[in-house]
Amino acid sequence: MVKYKKIFSIFYISFLLSSCALVKAVYLGPEDFSQKAAPQFAAESYNAENINGVFPDAVYIKTRTQTFNLYHYYIISDGRIWYKSIDDAKEPVSWTLFDETGVPHNSRKQGFTKTERITELSADADELVALSEEGNFYRYCFDKIIARKTGVWLDRQGWPDEEHLRLDRRTAANLSWALGKRNDHVLYYEDAFGNQHHNGTMEIATTYMLLEDGQEICYADTGLPTDFSRNYIGPERGAFKAVALSASASTMFVINTTGEMYTRLADFDTTGSDPMFFKYTYIPYQSDLEGADYFSNLTEWALPAEDWRPQPRIPLSGLAAITRHITILQNGQGNGARELRVAGLNAEGDTGYWTKAIFDDVWEFKTAPLYFETGAMLPQASHENTQGARGSSLDKYYSGSWWNEAEEENLWQYEIPNFNLLEGGCDLRIIGNGEICVLKLYPVELWTYLKRDYLPGRTGSPKLFMTTLVIPDDAFTGLSEEFAGALNEKFKDKNKVFFRYVIAASENYIFLWDTKEKGSVLFLTDGTISTKYPEFDRNLYVQRFEELRRYHSIEFIAGDDPASEELQQKIDLNSALRKELKHQIRLLKWSRLTSSEINFDFIPAFYTIRLSPLRYVDVPKLRTITSYGEQIVLINSAYNNTISNIRIKHIENIIADIEDRIRCYRKLKNS
Repeated sequence: MVKYKKIFSIFYISFLLSSCALVKAVYLGPEDFSQKAAPQFAAESYNAENINGVFPDAVYIKTRTQTFNLYHYYIISDGRIWYKSIDDAKEPVSWTLFDETGVPHNSRKQGFTKTERITELSADADELVALSEEGNFYRYCFDKIIARKTGVWLDRQGWPDEEHLRLDRRTAANLSWALGKRNDHVLYYEDAFGNQHHNGTMEIATTYMLLEDGQEICYADTGLPTDFSRNYIGPERGAFKAVALSASASTMFVINTTGEMYTRLADFDTTGSDPMFFKYTYIPYQSDLEGADYFSNLTEWALPAEDWRPQPRIPLSGLAAITRHITILQNGQGNGARELRVAGLNAEGDTGYWTKAIFDDVWEFKTAPLYFETGAMLPQASHENTQGARGSSLDKYYSGSWWNEAEEENLWQYEIPNFNLLEGGCDLRIIGNGEICVLKLYPVELWTYLKRDYLPGRTGSPKLFMTTLVIPDDAFTGLSEEFAGALNEKFKDKNKVFFRYVIAASENYIFLWDTKEKGSVLFLTDGTISTKYPEFDRNLYVQRFEELRRYHSIEFIAGDDPASEELQQKIDLNSALRKELKHQIRLLKWSRLTSSEINFDFIPAFYTIRLSPLRYVDVPKLRTITSYGEQIVLINSAYNNTISNIRIKHIENIIADIEDRIRCYRKLKNS
């Protein structure tokens, strides 16, 4: 009976959700290290952020301490949230403590994480997000939907488990963060082919974060595991160095020191990462359904997704100037219903903001009572043709061969000159007898139900991508008949087939395997490891995990001539680390069990649908779920088991070394 209940829950969840996960899982990593890195914000930063004034009549520009959504203005004063209605005919008409206390609280929820002080906030659509001084995120939503509570503070988010979303060592020094929410207020999304897709019954709420280098944007999604391990590539393949980010209705808006600006609509659904609940295609077509029609949610979404769109520079003359304070806000339905604002001065020196619709070419200035500190203006922005600093792109070169089982194909050599671990398409160069053919690969990150305590591809395990091969129209132009014919024979039936390939990639290697051809693998490296596929060492999966770094940290190692007190301190620290690592092993073993449970839950439901008339039903999205659900669940299971097994063995070895270290220090201490 329990098993049937679990299978039924899959059908029920498929109706409720518009994105992300499918079945229940557990926390799958070691203890959350984010608690050790609560952010520290200088008091003067609050003055710089209060550009709308102190308890202003209105909030025109969103900052870390002042914001608005469709319903209210919000500010922070003395660690408390205050709000007032945007509509003068609705309460509260004057500034009032939000939800009575001004800080998140929920007496009806056992174990709610309390805080005494809010340091930052963001808002969009019907939602308010607050960040506490401890680095915890809280949500408050006004509109009713079936999947979550409304009118109460939520201290956790995510799927399949609701957990705390926190700042950690990587995100605490962010330059900007913002909530972008796409729901029924914006109504529909328009894809790259011009087809409109209804929002459906749910919503997608994304917390975008611009990291300290100004180049990397990571994000969390209320429908994904609760971490910031996922990324979007920044403008110009990540080379653009932004100083601020704003977001609304899944659309990001960034600016750099010289006033160059970009926008991009991107969330987990629109970028192609959610084939469990949406159908995608690389083959152009025109739908006859409008975005207001619910069934347009069920049509195929165009890929590749929207790229960054450069915005025209603001023409500055006289005393005109702009600041880093930018805002994007949704103001209607569809992709074009976004207004951009940049705070600054006009030619006469009046304060206010430059504004335009996202797809317009001309900026206009609106005066507003804004207050800027000395040095707030971007001095280089007055020179219209000045280009801001660029960083190094994460694009990287890989080369190698195709392998069938353990046999190398010697026919051609393969190169990917511009693979980016964050995201984005890349070239696949095929070289044979001095001729070069260039095909396109479009990797999108594979959905996973695992909460990650690491950055896949960069710190330990590889990053997994669903990948589509596209043969450009002119790909074979100029090639010999023999080479073009052989290429066409090998790849023609894979052209534009969504999710035909899977990529597992790190900074050192790329595996690309064909999901329909067992044992067929393209193995590429950056030249720092062996290019022989059979010699690949799986220990590469774990060599950069956090536990190894901590073991080698000076924090746990005694000096050359340690005193008795120092030795005892190191013994205590190593003992604590050993205890923590043993707990981590228990969690990893539990994650393996969870993967097995998900298989047992999903696979019977999958075949129940596929082998019955239910396979023709797509309201709810049963047919869509079964299109790729089995592949995704099984790949996740294999990935989790592989990584967990290797990490468990790896951590057991570290624990043994720690115990040797402790014995040595005790012997020295007693000598």
